[in-house]
Amino acid sequence: MPTTDADGPAPGLSHRRPIAVTWGDCDAAGVVFYPRYYAWFDASTHAMLDAAGLSHHRLKAEFGALGTPLVRAEADFRASATFGDTLTAECRVAAIGRRSFTVEHRLSLGGRVVVEGREVRVWAEPGPADGPPMIVRPLPDAIRRALTG
Repeated sequence: MPTTDADGPAPGLSHRRPIAVTWGDCDAAGVVFYPRYYAWFDASTHAMLDAAGLSHHRLKAEFGALGTPLVRAEADFRASATFGDTLTAECRVAAIGRRSFTVEHRLSLGGRVVVEGREVRVWAEPGPADGPPMIVRPLPDAIRRALTG
């Protein structure tokens, strides 16, 4: 498993968005199928980065990044949600390391926490022609500043 280097709390980048639960998000029991939460975590992280002016296109064009690949994901399931529910998805940058950052997620329904999760992402750039296709590099200062909000 890749190692991470998260140092401590970051003061602020966060985002909130609604998620409408559709029939296709649910399993045979009519509750949200657990992998959907991980997809919503990923989409929420990218929505937060986009809102902060850090779209994938900008990261590639201005900084030469391949992106911010996921190296760890976990979730704590607290309650269920079903078709027709509208969840509130909140995420925030919780820690920034030299080469990685951690995003915390909370999805709730009417004030009741449904799931909490965490993602650890790294800064990736193209590798050399004769080496691996991507390598993890330190976060650029401009990215670090943007992540702290």
